[in-house]
Amino acid sequence: MKTKGILVVLAMLLLAGLVSIKSRASASPSRESSRSALAQNPPNPYAANSQQPPEQVSPETLSTIEKIFGPTKQVEVRDPFYNNILAFTITIPKDWFFEGTILHGPGCEGLDYQGFAYRAYSPDAAFGVQSAPKQTFYYWDDNRAHPKGPACKFIAPLSASDYAYVFSGRARPNAQVDQSEIALDFDRDRDTVEKRNQNNMAVAARYRIPAEHDTFDDTRTRIHYDWEGYSEDEWLHVAILYRDMPQSVFVYDGGPHPGHQDWMHFLASDVGVVGTRAPKGKLDQADPGLQAINDSVIFSPEFLQATFAYKRAQVQRNVAAMWQVTNAITQMSQQQMLLNYQNSQAFMNMMTQQHNQFMAQQQQRFEAGQQNAAAQMNRQTAQARGFIAQMNQSSAQTRDFQDVLLNQQFYVNPGTGETATISGRFNHAWANGSMTSNATGIAQSNGNFNPNGSLGYNWIELMPIHH
Repeated sequence: MKTKGILVVLAMLLLAGLVSIKSRASASPSRESSRSALAQNPPNPYAANSQQPPEQVSPETLSTIEKIFGPTKQVEVRDPFYNNILAFTITIPKDWFFEGTILHGPGCEGLDYQGFAYRAYSPDAAFGVQSAPKQTFYYWDDNRAHPKGPACKFIAPLSASDYAYVFSGRARPNAQVDQSEIALDFDRDRDTVEKRNQNNMAVAARYRIPAEHDTFDDTRTRIHYDWEGYSEDEWLHVAILYRDMPQSVFVYDGGPHPGHQDWMHFLASDVGVVGTRAPKGKLDQADPGLQAINDSVIFSPEFLQATFAYKRAQVQRNVAAMWQVTNAITQMSQQQMLLNYQNSQAFMNMMTQQHNQFMAQQQQRFEAGQQNAAAQMNRQTAQARGFIAQMNQSSAQTRDFQDVLLNQQFYVNPGTGETATISGRFNHAWANGSMTSNATGIAQSNGNFNPNGSLGYNWIELMPIHH
C-alpha cells in the first residue's frame, strides 16, 4: 500500500507557509489599494473552492488497521488555545495507548508557532507511530534579508535524508541507518507543491511583487536500534518544504543619494517527521497498518478555519506595522529618481535647504511628542513582559510534554541546584558529583534501592521537577 500519512504533515506545512508569504508580499511598495486588498483578504486554503480534508476515515484505511492489529477506536485531541475545539481525530487499535496535543508558542517573522504532535503505541510499547512537532529553520545570503523574531532558528538547509540522519542520532538510542529512499508518493506531493507555486505566481503578478517559490523533498529512512529490551526497526518519513521568500529591503548606495527599495531573499525550511516502528523482523509486515494509523488523522474544519483566522489577524497586524517602513522606502526611491534627473548644484542646494527645514520640523515634532512616546513605550513594555511571561509558561509546558514523548524526566540536585534530563523509566535517581562533569555517575532504580549502601561514594538522590 502506498503511504499517504506524510500528506498530513505536508498539509500542515503548506498551511504554515501560506500566510507568511502574504505578510511579505504586503510589505512591497506597490499601490496602497493592492496592499490593503491582499492584507484584508489573503487566500483561504479551506474555502469552498479548495480541496477539503476528508470527514471520515476511508474504509481502506480502517480495514488495513483492523487486518493487522484487530479492532479499533477513535480518539480526539482538542485545543484549549481555540476554546477547546476539536483539533483532530485519529483511529488506533482498541488496546493501544495514545498521547497527542496542539503546540503553540513564539515564532519567527511576526507569526506565532503552531504545530501538532502525537504518539500511539501497543500495550508492550513494541509497536508505535509518532508524529514529531513541526520545525522551521531559516537561512539567508544577505544580512538585510535576515528573518526576525523571538524564536527564529538559523540552520543551513538539509536534504530530507540528511535530516533523518540527524534526527535519528538525537532522538533514537544509538540508532544505525540501514537505507534511505525517495518516498513512495513523492511525485504526487511534488505536483501539489507545483500547483502552489502557480498560485503564488498568479497572486504575485496581480500585486506586482516577486513570488515565493517552493520546492519539496520527501524521503523515508530505515533505521534500527535497541530500546526497552527490544531490537526495533523503524521507518522515518521526513517531508521538507523549502520556501524561497522575497524580502522588501532598503538599499543605500553611498554618497548623497538617499537609496532605494529592492528585493532580497531568505529560505525557510519547514520540516515534518513521522516514525513507524516495530520489533526487528516485523516492520515490513506491520508497516502498512502503522502507516494507516497515521493516514487516519483528520483535522476538523472548525480547527482549520480557526487556524486560518488567527494567522490572517497576525498578517494584518504585520502589514500595518510594515507599511510605515515601506512608505519611507518609497519616498526615498522617488527622491532618488529626482536626483538622477536634476544633477545640478542649484538642485543640490535646494535639496539641502529642504533637508534642513525638514530636520528642524522633525526636531520640533520629536520634542512635542516625547512625553506621549515615553508613555506609549511604558505601556508596550508592560504588554511585552506579560506576553513573554505567557510564552515562557507555554514553552515550559511544551518541554514537559516533549519529556513525556521521549520517556525522560527533568531532575534537580537538591544539594547543588544543578538540573539534568535523564531517562524516565525509573522512580528514583542519584548522582555522585557535579552533573556537568563527564566523571559523574548517575544511578537509577525502582523500589527502595540506595546506591550509598552498595556502590560507595557520596550519592545524592535527585528530585523530579517540571521545567
